[in-house]
Amino acid sequence: MLNKDKKINLNQINRKNHLDELIYFMPYQDKLEWAEIRIKEFLQWCEENKFEEVTISFSGGKDSTVLLDLVLKVHKKIKSKVYLVPAYAIEITFPSTIKFIKDTVLNYQKKYKKYLKNPLFKKPAMAWKEILLKKGYPIFSKQVSVLLNRLKRSKTKNLLTKMCFGIEQTARYKISYNRLFLLDSEMTFYIDENNKRVDYFFSEKCCDLVKGGLKHDKRPSFIGTLANESTLRRQSWIANGCNILSKKHSMSRPLSLWTTNDVWKYIKENKLKINDAYNYNIKKNNLDDLRFTRLGCTSCPMGSHIEEIISNKYSKNDILPKEYKYWNRFEKLNEYMPNLYETQIWKTGMFHILCDMNIKIRNDKKYMEYFYKRRKEIENWYKDIKNNILRVMIQIEMSDNNSTNWKYTISDFKKALKNFKIDPVISNNEIKLLREQEKHKKIIRKNLSNERKKE
Repeated sequence: MLNKDKKINLNQINRKNHLDELIYFMPYQDKLEWAEIRIKEFLQWCEENKFEEVTISFSGGKDSTVLLDLVLKVHKKIKSKVYLVPAYAIEITFPSTIKFIKDTVLNYQKKYKKYLKNPLFKKPAMAWKEILLKKGYPIFSKQVSVLLNRLKRSKTKNLLTKMCFGIEQTARYKISYNRLFLLDSEMTFYIDENNKRVDYFFSEKCCDLVKGGLKHDKRPSFIGTLANESTLRRQSWIANGCNILSKKHSMSRPLSLWTTNDVWKYIKENKLKINDAYNYNIKKNNLDDLRFTRLGCTSCPMGSHIEEIISNKYSKNDILPKEYKYWNRFEKLNEYMPNLYETQIWKTGMFHILCDMNIKIRNDKKYMEYFYKRRKEIENWYKDIKNNILRVMIQIEMSDNNSTNWKYTISDFKKALKNFKIDPVISNNEIKLLREQEKHKKIIRKNLSNERKKE
């Protein structure tokens, strides 16, 4: 067991070497004590540095509900004088979430008195559809979204642009073969309900903008993220640990070493009331029959390709299985909240991104018809893969951000083709012709875009 008064400090090397061991083999009780120690350290640091208020990120999901309960218990135990502010960015959320947040905070205020303030709600910086169209759609993960965005908007012939096509053999990041089509401007558009062409691109910025001003709040903050949920979170924990102590922007992530099972165990042991959207029965402990396993933004596509692997395995001939746990998040959304589904999937153009991710929504006939049509387009794109890779690289050259007017060399093109095991024989005349064709296509796309802006 851990000593409750002991400060556990791991340097970066040890954190990297032992992260999986800590997450998957540390006993639950030790993780709980570890989290309590981190919370205690953070609150004491805030007092020592004269911070009067600390925000607690409280989204109404299971992780943040556990975080709020645990922070309040430690706060009371050590008799901290720091005021706690539950903060929530009003995301693209479930109808039950706002009410749950208000009711939960009110109940805790009765128990913990003056040190828990009223919840702070922050609205998104702009409407969600506007965010997607102006700042980019999220796809697969933040890491993939960043990669695709930077490739399409390279200012210089930087290492990233070379690495992603395997031109540099020491590549840390490479664009995978089955995602190459996402870089083609002639593949990244859809026709909206007004029969207008809508060009789209990818970005990780959706999260920051949807979450309003919380990311720019200078007060210290508690955040209920788990390190095993994404590569970026793992890397952040390895670099910083649970607590980041800086007067510019300090934060504590005391649940970093927890798993989802640990979170549910805490909920059951402490008999916590959680958001109705989960449809969780604490007596039955119906974890295999939850309505939703995650909340947050209801139509966020990030990570859904992993769910789809499971859904696809248990769905025969595109017929949903009886076991609800094998449905993906969009099938569940369509089943329980069809109006919300229609608004967030069809009205925003998100349906096209999901098709690009090879996500099926088996209880939406209209979507499935579109899905197979789109997948056929992608299949046909790969039939002319050599020509299309060259076109994509030329489109990157022609980015509006290319202020230095850099260009790939014939050697670069050959190395990229060879990287994807494609015949690398090409001539300067072929490249010259492709550049002329892509220049003409870009002018047409730009004119269409200007016409839409005038409407």
